Amino acid sequence: MSNIKIPTSFNIDLEFETADAMKRFLAWLIDFGIRLCYYLMMYMVLVSFHFSNTTTQVLLTLILSLPLMLYFLVLEISMGGQTPGKKLMHLKVVSLTGNQPTVSQHLIRWIFRMIESPLLFFMFLIPVIIPVVAIARTPYSQRLGDVVAGTIVINIKRTGSIEETIFRDMSATDYQPQFPQITRLSDRDMNKVKELLDKALKAKDEVLAAKVAHRVKEVLHIQSELPNTSFLETVLNDYNYYTTKDN
Repeated sequence: MSNIKIPTSFNIDLEFETADAMKRFLAWLIDFGIRLCYYLMMYMVLVSFHFSNTTTQVLLTLILSLPLMLYFLVLEISMGGQTPGKKLMHLKVVSLTGNQPTVSQHLIRWIFRMIESPLLFFMFLIPVIIPVVAIARTPYSQRLGDVVAGTIVINIKRTGSIEETIFRDMSATDYQPQFPQITRLSDRDMNKVKELLDKALKAKDEVLAAKVAHRVKEVLHIQSELPNTSFLETVLNDYNYYTTKDN
């Protein structure tokens, strides 16, 4: 297990704890159990109808094979980088920039999963060795699919900036933003701002709040007389306003 630091545009690093091989394997076992239960239940249902051999083969492909094959691709995209197994093990797939992976990155991971999948354990030994060796040898515990896609699997159990969203619903109010420059920052930048603001508020640390506020003002060339915590709250609200107003 190791940590990866990703610099933001205003020189504050986001730090992620990479997932170790054992937690990833346990997450895979949970997902395997879900897929196995689905397969057994659907197979018994299909057999009970006594379809012809041709019809059975078609239904097995459509109802069994495709959902099992697309399991990781569909769920990781729809669940924001997680599957039920990863969610239970507090793991998440993110890009090397700290943002949510793109669809193409998920697709690359899925394609390489077919090469690496432990489902082929009883047929070939290499598909089991490839991810284990890759995770053990790469700096950030990446399997081959992660390396090619530019993603990592992180432990989110102790990472507040990942688990806590920066989203604030501004659509229900007649909110008037003050700092349009805030759109120059990214989601990961704002996640860090929120993390540090929450820390400053919890510890009543005015020095930390002042440092973060000063850095944001410096990077974005903002002049404001608002108190530091109020300023940071305002930029978070402004960011949500500008990034969601067209959605």
